Amino acid sequence: DHSIILIDDFGSPKELAEYIDFLDRNSDEYLKYLKYKSPHGITNQFLLENMRKREWGVNDMSLPNYLNGFECFVCDRENARLNAERNHRKAHGKSPAPEVHIAQTTHMGCPSPAPGYGNIEDIPDGDSWKEMWLQDYWQSLDQGEALTTMIHHNETHQGKFWDYMHKIFLKRTQHN
Repeated sequence: DHSIILIDDFGSPKELAEYIDFLDRNSDEYLKYLKYKSPHGITNQFLLENMRKREWGVNDMSLPNYLNGFECFVCDRENARLNAERNHRKAHGKSPAPEVHIAQTTHMGCPSPAPGYGNIEDIPDGDSWKEMWLQDYWQSLDQGEALTTMIHHNETHQGKFWDYMHKIFLKRTQHN
């Protein structure tokens, strides 16, 4: 498979550098790494099918981005769990109880977005990447904090979510 150069395939940084130099001198070998980008270059049917079915998109304003798509996925899973729990109670144990899923920090404990190349400080203010990804990151972080606070306060009224968001916003802006 020539879709990536995996650093784990090399014994040292020197070996990796030598391979990259080899590719730089041999266009035919380098072009093998670009073949997957050509029409019908992706042959993994599982990947293709999941890309067709996904509810989020990349550079498609008619679809949510993958962060918002993940939020929808989590809500869909939680609603399915609540329905299964309700059915289990109604059936007096004749239908199976829903499987327990417990989130860990590693699931969504992500660092702030960073550019793939260079430093974030080098990206000018107003840049679309900086505006979109950083804003989305901090908003999602605040939403997670608001939901956690609501859970800790046994808050069940979803209409209070934005009250919690407002408190978090005020707290954050007072510290800046």
